[in-house]
Amino acid sequence: MLETARLSPAAALTLWRESIGALYDVRACAGEAARFHFRAEAYHFGEIVLTAYRSSAQTFDRSRARIGRDGIDHITLQFCLSGRHGRRDGWGGRDAGPGDLLVADLAQPQATETSDFDSLNLTVPRRLLAPLLDAPDEQNLRRVSGTGPLPALLRNHLIGLFQSAPLMSGREAEAVVRPTLALAAAVLNSETPLEHAAGLDPILTAQIRRFLSEEAASAVLTAEQVAAHFGISQRKLSYLMEPHGGFASCLREHRLHLAYTMLRNPAQRGTAIADVAQSCGFAWRTNFARTFRRRYGMTPQETRALAARRLPAFQGDVSGQNMWEWIQMLR
Repeated sequence: MLETARLSPAAALTLWRESIGALYDVRACAGEAARFHFRAEAYHFGEIVLTAYRSSAQTFDRSRARIGRDGIDHITLQFCLSGRHGRRDGWGGRDAGPGDLLVADLAQPQATETSDFDSLNLTVPRRLLAPLLDAPDEQNLRRVSGTGPLPALLRNHLIGLFQSAPLMSGREAEAVVRPTLALAAAVLNSETPLEHAAGLDPILTAQIRRFLSEEAASAVLTAEQVAAHFGISQRKLSYLMEPHGGFASCLREHRLHLAYTMLRNPAQRGTAIADVAQSCGFAWRTNFARTFRRRYGMTPQETRALAARRLPAFQGDVSGQNMWEWIQMLR
């Protein structure tokens, strides 16, 4: 636990930036630096981390370049207990308020702002939660009203879990992970994401995107083939893919993510960059390098070098680490 009641506001803000800086670039809102404070507490459940923050008003940012550098691929479910939290661009409706759920996909860019706030946050590796979701890539900065029975059930479950954590054994902590993820998925699947509100078919779109993810390595995959596979016209495929930048952009994004994963995999360290590009569906290395750098803010070689310098994955001993290091170590 970190508590800044005995620190000056300047020292508290510096400590907060050094701590949460593992995940976000943060700034105190105008006029807040002179009174800044925070309290943070967390519990590690092996494969997930549950954190509670209470802090002064501020902004949070994750840029594409930062995402490329830190390689964090987690999803955070944040329940606002007091205050508000929302996008700075105002897109997507009103801010999350007391009781509401705000979803943060840490593999996607974010720019948000809070008032003074108190929150409870569940951070989960994508590999655990995404397979349970109907639209795993459509969750970033999505607000789910806390008034429904399922969000309220998840909120109360996390509050109870946080309160019980100090008394739980390691075996008990591990036993609650799967039920917690199942409940979280039920909440996120119970309402249609905003992107599909204009009459799109969210289930079919999710199936197509999952198919593209699985077949991204094929260099000859075409819109015609995908449309035929799902028994729809190319026009309908284009319509369904339009909110995601179009078919070509969506396929390219999956290929880039596959390449990014390979480049950060120690087992693939001996694979030439050209071979990585080819195995991920890119016919030309120069086009791949340029597209990769535009997406992640660094070259494929730099990505591999940074991955080689990162700490080893979590091995079960979290002593001596802080809560943000726990989150970084989730895999």
